[in-house]
Amino acid sequence: MDVPIDTSKMSEQELQFHYFKMHDADNNDKLDGCELIKSLIHWHEQGHKQQPQAGSPPVGEKIFNDDELVNLIDPILNMDDHNRDGFIDYPEFVRAQQKSQNKDN
Repeated sequence: MDVPIDTSKMSEQELQFHYFKMHDADNNDKLDGCELIKSLIHWHEQGHKQQPQAGSPPVGEKIFNDDELVNLIDPILNMDDHNRDGFIDYPEFVRAQQKSQNKDN
C-alpha cells in the first residue's frame, strides 16, 4: 500500500532524493535504463496534464519503439553516468540536476 507523501514541505534536496527513490524500482540506489524510461514517461505525463487540442491525439498516448527509447536514454547515460557502470547513482543524479538548473539560469 502506497502512503501519500506531502512534498509541499520538502526542501529542494529532499525533493531530489524523493524523486530519485520514487523511480528506483529495484531499490538498489541506482537508476538503470528501464527506470530512466519510466521517469521520463512520468515527467512527461506530469508536465502535460492539459487537454489536447481538437484533432490531436490524447496526450501521453505516444508509444515509443525500441530505437526511440534507446535514442532518449543513451544520451542521458553518456552524459550523466560518470563512472560508466550503466547506471545513474544518486550523486550522478544530483550533478545532472545541478547542471540542468545552471543551464536554465
